[in-house]
Amino acid sequence: MIRLLIACLATLLVTSCLDSHEEVWLNDDASGKARIRISLPLHAVRAHGGEKGIRSIITDYFQSTPAFTSHTVATSVTQGQLEIDVSMTFDDVFALKETASSEAYRNFPAAAEDLLGTSKVDIRGSDLNFHRRIDLTHAIPGSAFIPRDQLKDRKLVTIIHLPKAASSHNAHAAENSGATLIWTTPLTSALREPINQIFTMQIPTPWLTIGSIALPIILLIGAGFYYVYRRKRRV
Repeated sequence: MIRLLIACLATLLVTSCLDSHEEVWLNDDASGKARIRISLPLHAVRAHGGEKGIRSIITDYFQSTPAFTSHTVATSVTQGQLEIDVSMTFDDVFALKETASSEAYRNFPAAAEDLLGTSKVDIRGSDLNFHRRIDLTHAIPGSAFIPRDQLKDRKLVTIIHLPKAASSHNAHAAENSGATLIWTTPLTSALREPINQIFTMQIPTPWLTIGSIALPIILLIGAGFYYVYRRKRRV
């Protein structure tokens, strides 16, 4: 019981100041770019070197991953919040799949997978079916007891710009005739029930010979910052 109470208190201190915004652009030729913005309490990362330490971890990952053709990493501190802004480009989204077996990838803390979630991609005929499930209800013990006012205005946003309009999806909003899908989930909801991001898209011609897609690997970049929360409550 004491451990549960401690976990609840740690959760209140950390999650109440969490925001994330991840955006991915995919092109017809499988190239693309992504931008991840995270805001989290500075005190949550002090054990990992604070602002400088976090920036070093992110930079080292990109420098060790040739599949990314360019990247920028910017950090700042505003009113006790660490603001992280990362941008990256790649020539072949499928090449990113190989980063999962790289040493740099393995150095990411296991807790990064909490925000990444689990993804399943099926290719049937000329259709690509994508399903990503994020379950923060298990990642943070005692999250069900967090008062809603502590989480007010905090949200997780995922935007995916597809090379073709999705034929079906469960996004909260769609723009560009269905080619841009937007999921906006209040943190209050994310901590109480899993997030499911689903879409079906006709595969562009240059992709037809490819058997899988590495979109979840791109989104991992944003998830990588989340590990500080789980590490924080373990201390």
